[in-house]
Amino acid sequence: MAKLVCEASSVEQALELDVGNTAIKWRRLRGAEIIAYGRLAGGVDCLGQLLNAGDSLVRVASVAYAEREDQLRAILASSGIPYEFAVSQASCAGVVNSYQDVARMGVDRWLAMVAAYRMCRSACVVIDAGTALTIDIIGGDGRHRGGYILPGASLMLKVLAEGTGKVRFGDEVGQSMAPGSNTGSCVHNGKWLGLVGAVIVAFREAEIVVGSRYQVFITGGDGLTLKKLAGEMAEAWQYNEDLVLDGLAPVLAKA
Repeated sequence: MAKLVCEASSVEQALELDVGNTAIKWRRLRGAEIIAYGRLAGGVDCLGQLLNAGDSLVRVASVAYAEREDQLRAILASSGIPYEFAVSQASCAGVVNSYQDVARMGVDRWLAMVAAYRMCRSACVVIDAGTALTIDIIGGDGRHRGGYILPGASLMLKVLAEGTGKVRFGDEVGQSMAPGSNTGSCVHNGKWLGLVGAVIVAFREAEIVVGSRYQVFITGGDGLTLKKLAGEMAEAWQYNEDLVLDGLAPVLAKA
């Protein structure tokens, strides 16, 4: 079943890409309707199978390392389809960046903040639980009040595996924050405890700078897991797997 995106596109058909270092998340829109979507793992050479002669524009959000992004740009250029890369800005759609050098803010964070604020037009906290966990606070006036960047679940496991001599663990069995009874459950439950705990403390800080009334938006591959593990406190959190992609059209319209 086709899904709808809140912002109507100015082009007849567009391909939108959220490009990371290990995967590409994509969706294709015809007008305001999402007609196809998916995720491609691996190198950017797989992008060739996505490009469609019917696309009149490709919108890109990229946090990929330089070599991967260069390959991506080369593929897009050879396709003959017009394309645009989003960049972080000083302001867009009512959101005001707090960074002095706005280019140093990851474009995925910026896109997610713009998309979230456009939906609520009020104070909000935006959480992206992916390779990294990012938490950003936006005031009711649209001003970014700062944020946090922490290792995500997979990075925590990688650091423990590579940086310790005797902490050995296998695959996760279930998802829980209960105290572990063996090394594996201590590690896996501990990573979730750390991530959910970080979010809870960030909320306390958010109350100091924007007050107690704010909405919470969450996205990213581990977003639903964090929402589930946070329990009752997370009932009002709004999960949106396409939050970064939703920011592309407004950000590029302002660029």
